[in-house]
Amino acid sequence: MGRVLNWSAVCCFSLPSQVSFALLVLAGVLVTGCGLIEPEKAPPACPELIVLKEAKEMTRFEGNGRDLTDVSFEADINNFVSGCILDEETNNLENQVVVRFELTQGPASKGVAEFRYFVAVATLDRKILTRESFGLSTPFEGNQTSLAVVDNIFPTIPLRDGKTGEDYIIFVGFELSRSELYYNRTKL
Repeated sequence: MGRVLNWSAVCCFSLPSQVSFALLVLAGVLVTGCGLIEPEKAPPACPELIVLKEAKEMTRFEGNGRDLTDVSFEADINNFVSGCILDEETNNLENQVVVRFELTQGPASKGVAEFRYFVAVATLDRKILTRESFGLSTPFEGNQTSLAVVDNIFPTIPLRDGKTGEDYIIFVGFELSRSELYYNRTKL
């Protein structure tokens, strides 16, 4: 913008008055127009996405045994990503969480991996505000022994009291039975 003003001020003195006036008006329009164009807003701050260490993996056993031959399937949250958009009318932070699961069929498999996982929204002091549970059922087809599954979740966070997405955390993990959680803890 400074260049437009400087250019017209320097150039206009040597031009006829109608041309210099036209250039001054054009420069004024350009400068005024700059105020009309809104600068692009920075994207909203999104909550941090954390996969809980103890709930990142799951080993599902068939029956009461805990031997390698008793494994129905193993699952791992091996990739995740999230993004968000601020709905300015409602002041809600609309999030998208994409979770990728890696599944491996075990010797005791019945040909399908059925499991549940959760997505929880919490404050920075880890107070859970909302928690949703999601179920997936994925067949192992043919000779398939491993596969990947991707799921999309869309949690909404109402922003109040001047809060931003940085004031929240989104937790993801498998819903584990007590024995599955104990098994994971023994592996850590």
